[in-house]
Amino acid sequence: MTSEQKAWDEFRYGNERALKFIFDAYYELLFNYGHKFTPDDHLIEDIIQDLFVKLWIDREKINATNSVKNYIYKAFRRRLIRKLDYLPKIMAFPATEEKIAFNIELGHDHRMISAERTRKIQENLAIALDKMTPRQREVIHLRYFEEMDFNEIADVMQLSTKATYKLLYRAIDSLKQHLPRFDYLLILYLLNLSRK
Repeated sequence: MTSEQKAWDEFRYGNERALKFIFDAYYELLFNYGHKFTPDDHLIEDIIQDLFVKLWIDREKINATNSVKNYIYKAFRRRLIRKLDYLPKIMAFPATEEKIAFNIELGHDHRMISAERTRKIQENLAIALDKMTPRQREVIHLRYFEEMDFNEIADVMQLSTKATYKLLYRAIDSLKQHLPRFDYLLILYLLNLSRK
């Protein structure tokens, strides 16, 4: 049993320090993940706080889990999507999960590539990412930046594992179609580096 799973079990039995341990472990990760959907810092912080308050209130009803990370991400994503879907209704225009933006920014490595070349690759990548659906961008983020396996991604995104594989391969294929060959190979290389 990992220290995270031990903390999860202790939190479920009423240990506030265990909940704080989980909160501290995931706050920044969830905040960054939330920024892929919206730039609204206050909304993201509210959702994170609401999530942990709800976890504390419902702790006796929460089951053990094999992946605390998966449970937290799935619960956070569900709350955030629900809130983002609700906000436009207040403002009188509809939104669906498919229309909620999901943005990825790759870090650049100036030691490997000149600044001018980096700028050009970033421009090409921005164009290629713009051609992708928000869900394609999200699956790339979860796979390569959050290092989730396909079953975890499927659970978080509420897809079948098979649909998750298809979504990732369509996302990668979209990059291949919309990036010059060298840029595409470099991006794949950097994505694989981010997983090591």
